[in-house]
Amino acid sequence: MPPPAVNGPAAGHEGRPYRDPNLFLSCPAEKLPALAKILKEDAKLGFDYLVMVTAVDHPRTTAAELARMDVVYQFYSLARRHRLVVKVSVPRENPEVPSLADLWSTADWQEREVYDMFGIRFAGHPDLRRILMWDEFPGWPLRKDYVHVPDRYDD
Repeated sequence: MPPPAVNGPAAGHEGRPYRDPNLFLSCPAEKLPALAKILKEDAKLGFDYLVMVTAVDHPRTTAAELARMDVVYQFYSLARRHRLVVKVSVPRENPEVPSLADLWSTADWQEREVYDMFGIRFAGHPDLRRILMWDEFPGWPLRKDYVHVPDRYDD
């Protein structure tokens, strides 16, 4: 339990301590396809639904942190009602992870969106092209190193 100053009448609100129901796992990019296949096909695990694929370009402070981004996957088992979050770190220069579109059809457009916003390529994706921005758009707008170039519509 958090101390009373954080939670309870003295803090001005009532509530329960936050407990994240998700299990978190880090995985190297080259091992992702094998892990994903086990998650889906192992009867004891039964992760039959890929909820989301996204990327995070965290604010970084060290040189090693500045050189990478994270691709984040959330898997769910409908039968067992449990979740798993898998994080794959990728280099900022030439970021690439294997596509999971062949295992989960829900990965298709989500991987395209991550590619479009962060420039992370998904090797083996059946149709990896921009989905939100136009083809000639310069750069990857959700990366911390993206430089916005004002155009005539900006105030």
